[in-house]
Amino acid sequence: MSEKKNTMIKDAIILCLITLVLGAILAGVYAMTKDTIDAKQKEANNEACAAVVISGDKVQDSDADALKKAEEYLTKHGLSNEEVADEGSSLIKHVEISEVHPTEQGGYVFLATAKKGYGGDIGFALGVGADGAITGISITSQGETAGLGANCMDETWQKSFQGKTMPASPSENMYNKNAESDTQVQALSGATVTTKAITNAVKGILFFADTVKGAE
Repeated sequence: MSEKKNTMIKDAIILCLITLVLGAILAGVYAMTKDTIDAKQKEANNEACAAVVISGDKVQDSDADALKKAEEYLTKHGLSNEEVADEGSSLIKHVEISEVHPTEQGGYVFLATAKKGYGGDIGFALGVGADGAITGISITSQGETAGLGANCMDETWQKSFQGKTMPASPSENMYNKNAESDTQVQALSGATVTTKAITNAVKGILFFADTVKGAE
């Protein structure tokens, strides 16, 4: 019994050592590749930002004060643009904004994440002009179903956001299953969840952008 116990202890120690070594190797690989990954992500974000503004406009550095205001707004307001009592029903559950970039012509570019995708988070850049209309959207990351929600990467569908404004009735969806309107895009076929996630996130950003425009 004593010999068996000693063997078990030795095996446990060996497993612990292997785990520690593998952990150290993984940590080293992460440390070596982190800067490269971060640089590529920054490059991709910059390209996405440049793609969603009108011709001749330029994206400026991220505005930390505007980002803070956006976070506060999304936390305090819901999908109907009304103030909410708790964060559980707020826009922050649908959209997270990581950067807010003013543009030279008075608009904004938002780097954001739609939180309710079928396959998880959907990253995107959204351009909003000084008049409150969308100048462009670029999906930067997604894990949606191939042939369905993943069709959000389709350039034609993304271009359909251009010129759209927030709904006259805040409770109105920004998508329509049958046709487009001045405030709606056509839903992706067979991918209502993906469509809803992206348009709800976009709508929340437009709500905030409208308050910024009104305060100027």
